[in-house]
Amino acid sequence: MRMKTIGLAACILLFFQLAVQAQDTNVTVRAGFIEDSLRVGDPVRFYLTARYAQGQQVLFPDSTFTYAPFELDHRSYTPTDTRDGMSYDSVVYHVTTFELDERPSLSLPVYLLTPQDCTAFKSPRDTIRLALSPMPGLDSITIDKLPLRENVTYHDVPQAFNYIIALIAIGAILLIAVLVWVFFGRRIRKYFRIRRMLKMHEQFMISYGGSVAGIHSNFSAANAEHVLAQWKRYMEQLEIRPYTKMTTREIQAALKDDAVTRTLKAIDGAIYGHSTQAATESLANLRDLANQRFAVKLQEVKNG
Repeated sequence: MRMKTIGLAACILLFFQLAVQAQDTNVTVRAGFIEDSLRVGDPVRFYLTARYAQGQQVLFPDSTFTYAPFELDHRSYTPTDTRDGMSYDSVVYHVTTFELDERPSLSLPVYLLTPQDCTAFKSPRDTIRLALSPMPGLDSITIDKLPLRENVTYHDVPQAFNYIIALIAIGAILLIAVLVWVFFGRRIRKYFRIRRMLKMHEQFMISYGGSVAGIHSNFSAANAEHVLAQWKRYMEQLEIRPYTKMTTREIQAALKDDAVTRTLKAIDGAIYGHSTQAATESLANLRDLANQRFAVKLQEVKNG
């Protein structure tokens, strides 16, 4: 009899313990929209409350939670209110939506933290009505009756620079330039060299002819040496040889041309002998020699 009494007492004690534990883990969650309708993109308020035993720890959804089909804008908190062993928390979520669902709904959980685990208590799902506001009477107005605002003021709209087209054009120009230089570079160089030679020879002939005529009318050793130096400078540019620094013998050894040697010796004799006629004829011969050397050099460039 005594054993039965002890067993009955133990059952009653276990029952009360389970009841207390169940009461300790019980969280009452309420939620819902404060407004009765919303517009696309406008925020609405959704409240979430939790009532639980004093001493328990609960967590509300934060910015990392997914509020689909809504998006969280911000939250408003209310300080915890504890009375008669029960605590009360409240949070208002300001949410927006860009979906066109006519009756979007939302349900949020509250999490109870225990030493063993974390238990979620979901709120009842609440629905809100999507308010669409089309422009009144727009579909019933014909095009010719639409209210139009006339504005003839000129407004300068700057054109955007197309960098992609510019880069493509520059690249194409560079490519064409490279191809032209690869296939026609030798001809181009030859063309400009010939033009430069012809221009230089023409200038020399005009200048040298005037200098020789001056020797004929006003002879002097200094003038004759000046005309000879003029010829040497031209020949130096034509054949890339240092004629201005070479003596008559050095020029003879370099050219191996008896006519040039005789002419240069005749000029030296005319200068020191003060012979106007001999100097004029010899300097004229140098002009003919320059013509001959130019023709040979020009042919070399053309055939090169």
